[in-house]
Amino acid sequence: MSNKTPDLFPLLPFAFCLLPVAFPLLPVAFCLLPFAFCLLPFPFCLLPFAFCLLPFLAIRVFTTQIQTRL
Repeated sequence: MSNKTPDLFPLLPFAFCLLPVAFPLLPVAFCLLPFAFCLLPFPFCLLPFAFCLLPFLAIRVFTTQIQTRL
């Protein structure tokens, strides 16, 4: 009796080729995720949007730290 399941190993190189395309899209996916929280009550539906601003805040803090040390 033969196994009829497809062999996934030949597809692995194609998956690795798609990784550079997938990684830039991850922040977009995380920023779109909070729209699911809009079904929650008012203050809570705005909280997830803060997570989209965290990378920008981290960059701002990092650059000001560099400027103060110069």
